[in-house]
Amino acid sequence: MTTPKCKFASCISLALLKGSILATPTSVQANNNTLTSPDGSTKLVITGSPIQRSIEGSSEQLDEYDNQAIIDAGDLLTRIAGISAIRAGGHATDPVLRGQAQTRINLLQQGAFLHGAGPNRMDSPGAYTEPFGWDEVQIIKGIETLTLGSGGPAGSINFKRHAPEFDNGNFSGKLMAAYAEDYYKIASDLSIGDDRGYFRLVSQIMDQESYEDGDGNLTRTAFETVSNTLIGGYQFSDNQELRLSLMANRGSDALFAGTMMDGPTTDMDAAQLIFIDGDELADNYSEYQIYWNDAHHVMDNFSLRQQTAPMRMLTDSNSKTTGAKWLKRWSTEQSVWQTVIDWQNIERDANRFMGMMGIPNILQARIWPDNTLEIFGIAVENEYRFSDSARIKAGVRFDQVTAEANGLLDPTIGTLYENYYGQVQPRSNEDNWSGFTRFYSISDQSLYWLGLSSTVRTADATERYLGAGNINPMMRWIGNPNIDPERHNQIELGGKWNFASGWHELSIYYNQVDDFILRDRARMQTDILLMDGATIYRNADVTLSGFEWTLRSDITDSWSFNANLAYVKGDNDDTNVPLYQIPPVEGLIQLVNHHADLAYFIDIRFADSQDKVDDNMMTGSALDAGPSDSWQAIDLKARYNLNQSWQISVGINNLFDETYAYHVSRANLDPFNPQAVRVNEPGRQVWLSMLANF
Repeated sequence: MTTPKCKFASCISLALLKGSILATPTSVQANNNTLTSPDGSTKLVITGSPIQRSIEGSSEQLDEYDNQAIIDAGDLLTRIAGISAIRAGGHATDPVLRGQAQTRINLLQQGAFLHGAGPNRMDSPGAYTEPFGWDEVQIIKGIETLTLGSGGPAGSINFKRHAPEFDNGNFSGKLMAAYAEDYYKIASDLSIGDDRGYFRLVSQIMDQESYEDGDGNLTRTAFETVSNTLIGGYQFSDNQELRLSLMANRGSDALFAGTMMDGPTTDMDAAQLIFIDGDELADNYSEYQIYWNDAHHVMDNFSLRQQTAPMRMLTDSNSKTTGAKWLKRWSTEQSVWQTVIDWQNIERDANRFMGMMGIPNILQARIWPDNTLEIFGIAVENEYRFSDSARIKAGVRFDQVTAEANGLLDPTIGTLYENYYGQVQPRSNEDNWSGFTRFYSISDQSLYWLGLSSTVRTADATERYLGAGNINPMMRWIGNPNIDPERHNQIELGGKWNFASGWHELSIYYNQVDDFILRDRARMQTDILLMDGATIYRNADVTLSGFEWTLRSDITDSWSFNANLAYVKGDNDDTNVPLYQIPPVEGLIQLVNHHADLAYFIDIRFADSQDKVDDNMMTGSALDAGPSDSWQAIDLKARYNLNQSWQISVGINNLFDETYAYHVSRANLDPFNPQAVRVNEPGRQVWLSMLANF
């Protein structure tokens, strides 16, 4: 079997990997790269676990949303059981997986880390990852491998591209255009080459105006984005490829309803060089890569909105990430081994300026004092087959972490941290060990797994070094250079079962976190010296538990039914109050009718109310914007294949114009309003899109 290649006549697929995936009668076999749907389109299929051929089978497909008006990674991923979202504006929607967000999720592009430059995540990694132009989305929930980098206790999301295939001549590609009343998107994915080499150019223009919620209230969500990615590949053989990717992403005029500042500039440049040696789905495979990305973000309170504050404020921030990775997989008689060595270095700095008029130029705060986080890791994994029906997989990882902020040596800066945490050091080192094991029991009609893991996540630049000083203590936001890394001790039990017309899957997990890096208010807790209500970071013990359930059923030859449901509970064990930013019960019900060239989709998205909140700064962090109501939203879509090349789609999102918002809220990094803000989702939206494959 050769390395899977992208069919550019195919739709973008979303591959939901449950570690090792059960082969079902309704699924494609493991030796087939594509799956033909009832409407005739082909879909890329991802098989197996990170040790790729552990258990053969196909993954769930959610590619009916390929050419819809999807904004970014966070917008798309809310379709998956267990993934919610944090919205602050029109883009940079931050995914929440199993009640965890931000750097507790490893969001990767082709295995490479990228980090935004906004301390308040106005440019989260998903903002630079629009789904169009990617061929796979690998989603791993929880800990099923340690080869995708340090941390990631909630899981990993890895966007991938493959070498294009040229079925007719030396040119292939696709064009897409989407339009709604407040939105348009134009995109192209074009390739030229042959079996030996190719060039691929992925370009996108997105322009969104501020939308109205269901009550007709204008929500500040406008933005503009232009993105270009050039990929050049040379194939030494069917299983060897050298690939260079260059990305330039330019964002401008981004409005944020969930903050008191907007983003006039959101830019990223990135480069990645990768060499693939072997079949990605085989037991013998090697991968070598180096990567670099540089993000620049500007936010202010005057250029894109009417100034209401007494002072103009502007924050200019930069984040540069460099990294390297070597992965090797090989097999013995009854085992598959995998090892990885990886390294990433993150350099960040952000300054906030103030002024009465013009461009502010008086330094008010070192939001990120010049700092560096370096992580060197090595991991080894083995999967041993006892029999055709029983396998065990285990691995261990070591991370050497060095964090440094020379800006703390400046007495005018260092005092800010010492007032809250006592003596702090500009440099800290960690030696972090992680490990996991998973047992699989397999039959023709079922798959069961039991997983145990203990993994470590180190603090990021915001949690360590944020320095948002203010005369008013309630407006201060201070990172903790003395913070300890957090350890996640998890157990997961799951199963996937076939029945006559489909399958369903259930996963139950429990996560005991030691030294969880908690954002809180200063109340003279242990190791906190002041009681002035400033936002600080400290370690606490917390517990997360929940489940995810998914169902797929082919009711008839033309009708299918899909559903998913997720629940998570979070508790601060030290204070016996609910953990902040925990979604309520959320789910999706979908009914699909498909024929040769025509398909209809009815989606019902819903969430229960949530009253287990942390919204009181006198007893907790106040990171929740209060309790939330339950909601339901219905989306309709029709897709028609005009011919083998052209496809048209039309849809109505939020059919009944409901007013609703996801429970999880964006906490502000503002000098005037540090409170959490819940931003409503769009009201009724009618959209149209065209997709051409050639």
